[in-house]
Amino acid sequence: MCQLCGSGSGSHAVSISERPPQLLGGLWWRGTFDEAAAGDVRQVIRSVQHFSDQRTSMWKSPIVGLSRNDRPDGFDYFVGVAVEAGEAMPAGFAFLDLPAMTVASSWHGPQDGDVPAHYGRMIEWLVGSGYRRDISQFHHREEYPSDVDFDGPHALRLLLPVMRDGAQAGEMPEPRAF
Repeated sequence: MCQLCGSGSGSHAVSISERPPQLLGGLWWRGTFDEAAAGDVRQVIRSVQHFSDQRTSMWKSPIVGLSRNDRPDGFDYFVGVAVEAGEAMPAGFAFLDLPAMTVASSWHGPQDGDVPAHYGRMIEWLVGSGYRRDISQFHHREEYPSDVDFDGPHALRLLLPVMRDGAQAGEMPEPRAF
């Protein structure tokens, strides 16, 4: 059973949750799907992970990845961790101020197969849920554990920004496995 969402392996529930406003410090990457598959994005994530490891904060922020799929051959990706305003950043790092957002969320474990297919199941789940995707800021949000190891299978939280679509105030769909 999954400790994060209460479902069995390979059938993780999708739920609606809120993310508060957040200031991230990290790196931008822009490239093709082929470059990402060749490991370019992993290198960017590792750079942010190294920055996070050097910080003295008692709490280790998840590594947050935000993608904007705005062209047919690739995408823009920001990778960062939660930081304090005015915190010193390494050369090349940038701040990204995220607003509060509502997201559809699901844990993707090592046995859960292909990440894009998992996103596809989440998108299918949205049909009839009372929510629809909100791609006004970005298309996907991913949260990696601060100690993520890319030499093994992926384990991360997948999130899709959403907005209400005809749901009554305070009404949220029940989490369910897909």
